[in-house]
This record gives sequence, structure tokens and C-alpha cells, in this order.
Amino acid sequence: MTVRNTGTRAGREVVQVYLARPGSAVERPVRWFAGYTAVRAAAGRTASAEVVVRPSALRHWSEADHGWTTEPGPYRLMVGRSAGDTRWEGTVTVSGL
Repeated sequence: MTVRNTGTRAGREVVQVYLARPGSAVERPVRWFAGYTAVRAAAGRTASAEVVVRPSALRHWSEADHGWTTEPGPYRLMVGRSAGDTRWEGTVTVSGL
């Protein structure tokens, strides 16, 4: 994502990513933290923020499989300054592994 510094001084912003799995077959939180990065931008400039969402952010413990597994299907991505201040949403589909 691109972050723009609209101020008159250099600044720093933390970009956070959250995931949600509406209609999940397993019990999950409404949304959960998946990663973050911090970027700096000079006054009036933009900076690119890249957040790596690790595969472990999608996993849950499966009693049936006796291990960690990933539920295939659509996941909602939410990006912003915090869980209460998201600025972008999108969907990614995880295929069966």
C-alpha cells in the first residue's frame, strides 16, 4: 500500500494487516492481527509499505488432524493504522493444500 505524508515534517506510520474468515467452519475471532510494517516519508512525499502475511497467520489447530492446518476459501484482508482504523479491504482466496 502507499502511505502519503500530508504534514510539513518527515513522519513515520505503522501499517497493520488483519484477517477475517466469514463463514469459517472453525471458531475464530471476528478479525485477527496478521502482520505490520513501519514506513517513513518526507514531508509531502509518499512511501510504499509492504506487509508480509506469513502462512502461519492463516493456520488453526485441528483436533481431527492432530496438527496445524489451513482452512481453504476466502479470507478478508483489512489494512490500516489499527483494527479500529482500517483504510483498505480486499479478499484473498486460499486454495486447498
